[in-house]
Amino acid sequence: MPSNKQTNIQGRIFMVIGAGVTGRAKAGLGRGPGAYGRLPGAILAAMTLGWGVARAATTTPPTPVTPTGGINIGAVHAETHRSADAKALKKTDKKLTAKQIFHSAQSELLIGHHQLQAAGPIGGAAQALAQSPGVRVVSPGAVGAQRAAISINGIEQGWGGLQGLTSNGLLAVTFDGVPMNNPGSGLWATPQIPELSLISGINVIYGPGNPDSRWYDSLGGTIGFVPVQPTKNAGANVGITLGSYGTQGFHFAVRTGLHNGYSAVLAAGATQSNDYIQSQEDGFANPSHDQAIYGKVVKLLANGSVGLGAYVADSHSYRPAFIPITPIAGLTVNGFTSTGATIPGPLYSETTSGYYGGTPFGVWHKQAENATYLVYMPVTLRFSPVTALHDTLWYRHGNRLHNHYNDFNQGANNLFEYNNPHTATFGDKFVFDFALPRNAVAAGGYYLYSVYDTRNAFYSPEVTSPSGIPFTYSYPSKYRSGYFYQNFAAAFVQDRIAIAHGLSVTPGVRIAYFGTTYANHATTDFPQANLAYDPETQPNSSTTFTKVEPSLDIRYQWTRNLAFYAQTSTAYQNPEVGGGGGPYQALPSSVLVPTEGRYDTAGVHVLVRRSGIARRFRLNLDYYRLSVTNQFINVTTSNGSTIEATGDSLYQGVNLSSADNPVGGLHVFGNVGYERAHYVSYTTGGVAFAGLAVPYVPTETLTAGASYRYFGGGIVYDPRLWTTFTGSQNIFNNDTGAPSSQTLPAYNIWSASLGLTVPVGNTDGRADKMKIVLSVLNLLNKRFNEYAYVTSGGYLGGNSAGATLGYPGAPRTYYVSADFSF
Repeated sequence: MPSNKQTNIQGRIFMVIGAGVTGRAKAGLGRGPGAYGRLPGAILAAMTLGWGVARAATTTPPTPVTPTGGINIGAVHAETHRSADAKALKKTDKKLTAKQIFHSAQSELLIGHHQLQAAGPIGGAAQALAQSPGVRVVSPGAVGAQRAAISINGIEQGWGGLQGLTSNGLLAVTFDGVPMNNPGSGLWATPQIPELSLISGINVIYGPGNPDSRWYDSLGGTIGFVPVQPTKNAGANVGITLGSYGTQGFHFAVRTGLHNGYSAVLAAGATQSNDYIQSQEDGFANPSHDQAIYGKVVKLLANGSVGLGAYVADSHSYRPAFIPITPIAGLTVNGFTSTGATIPGPLYSETTSGYYGGTPFGVWHKQAENATYLVYMPVTLRFSPVTALHDTLWYRHGNRLHNHYNDFNQGANNLFEYNNPHTATFGDKFVFDFALPRNAVAAGGYYLYSVYDTRNAFYSPEVTSPSGIPFTYSYPSKYRSGYFYQNFAAAFVQDRIAIAHGLSVTPGVRIAYFGTTYANHATTDFPQANLAYDPETQPNSSTTFTKVEPSLDIRYQWTRNLAFYAQTSTAYQNPEVGGGGGPYQALPSSVLVPTEGRYDTAGVHVLVRRSGIARRFRLNLDYYRLSVTNQFINVTTSNGSTIEATGDSLYQGVNLSSADNPVGGLHVFGNVGYERAHYVSYTTGGVAFAGLAVPYVPTETLTAGASYRYFGGGIVYDPRLWTTFTGSQNIFNNDTGAPSSQTLPAYNIWSASLGLTVPVGNTDGRADKMKIVLSVLNLLNKRFNEYAYVTSGGYLGGNSAGATLGYPGAPRTYYVSADFSF
């Protein structure tokens, strides 16, 4: 029987078509209005970011009230709209998900929350990357401000003054999808990302990858740092860290939450610390400090999104001098007089002047500063149910300063080094996605323009030239100022074709263009200098290279949880420039060709959401083979000279990564890498060294750990234990200018932490909390050398030629951090 009771229905009913749609094109979504009219609003929001963050973070949106006995359709619609916007906002986050990795046909992984915590509370980019399979990290410090060298599957990136690295610019590095490498040298400095509190995850692609994700230096892989992102809900956190060697750190993040389609985040961090390598003579502690700030605002449109992001980082550190592994007769921590006589003091070595004993400040010190300034605008627009555009416009300025004082050999003409290169890059990348019934097509490209100045000067006022003029910065004993003007571009298309149920193939092709113009500005920047002291002997020149890069991958999903894949791809990279000579500067441009990489891989992805003890279980296993040809292998020595070699190298191995949550609160992860790498050809000084092992490629790498979260007495406990193993590796011999048969022994370190999360009461019902974490790195205080090389004698002088110099790894260190979230 129908009821006579009247239902009170209040509110307005309306429809928004395609509201808040972002990401890849998907069928069934219409094109909505306002795609272009709202763009100025997004830019205005970015300009008022500071005000918006402070205002929105302290504002609680009103809760719609439903009258008794009624259904508030307006409130229902508002909640549905907010949910759709939250999903659209989440799609602007570029972190790889377990599902995306499972459905891909390439070797890739995400360094997520658990692995990032294993880097320690003051670790930077390098320490975080150490948690991946096939990764090696060398840094004479445990903080993000200290420069480091990293390698993935034997391919190098980063610059920390290490000797014998092979083509250390063949890995691309991005920040929120924007490239950070110097297009000229190919290098990226790890101190550009010193504060991990700003990072929510790291995407790692092994090998060149598909054309749509490949950059100008992705030959060996791509590392994508993803910063914290704007979120649906407002919130903030602030934290401090104290620890060994005078470590002090501070960070914060503020999230506005989603308001009228806008969401923003502002985060910053700063750390200062001394190094574990310190002088026993004058107490010089090789201090470092860094600071970084990042902000991003996203505006959801009716058919996409537009954002504006900015990032600034500045890092300063003193890099310790290499330490002899064993004593060298007549070589003390105080060096030599101008006549070559030994200055009395303890013999300089790990066994005689302290395992972690450094040089006095007045004998040897080197301060390195790295700064980066980045602004970018990501845009996603959907033009139809099957077509979308993703575009990113960016500008980046980077500069570094090496202020080096080397009085180890008094009377040398390179007492001071003042190295202040800089680069400026402007670029744009666009990708069109077409979601067709059996095809997922991506087509697009990028263009960038870059200016790179390699400026450097060595001098000593205490030494005069043959003409009797003292060497100064204006009149250096060795100098350079080569400018590189570069235009890089690429166009690509790839098509993922669904052939049958569970089977797909993705053919792709990319056309890469590399344009370089070299101009020697040494006479302009050093007008008083003697041209004879400029190693840039080649005339101004230009090169253009156009290369075709084909790729093909295949994926077969055998079951719901198991998929097989294989991929082959070819990539090219412009010859690396800069340093104390090399391409264009000392080698004529007529002999230059791009470096070529041929990458083949096959593997298996496993993803189990819940089955027995397999809960969110992920496993990725792959075999790879990377052949690199036409390499210019330049080793810069301590006095600014270079050892130049050409060659081809071959890398092959197996990587395994896995993670699981087998029982409530327990998380385990493990990564294993096994690799062999050798030079197919290697020629320097007219001597061939084919067949030698590529130096600094560990035979095995392993990281594994476990954490267990449990609740008791109102406190959440989170103990963690993890280990890192680095296998033996061949080292480089500066005396011969070639790889050595000598190896660096394997080492294994353990670390642990205990976290306590305590709820904090408040008056508005929010679940605020405070987390305290005590971390102990190198728990067993293992002594080991993470790097070594054979010196030619120029670094320390005396009769040190043929001696092995190195860096000891960090001893046991303690840190306590407190983080308050609200």
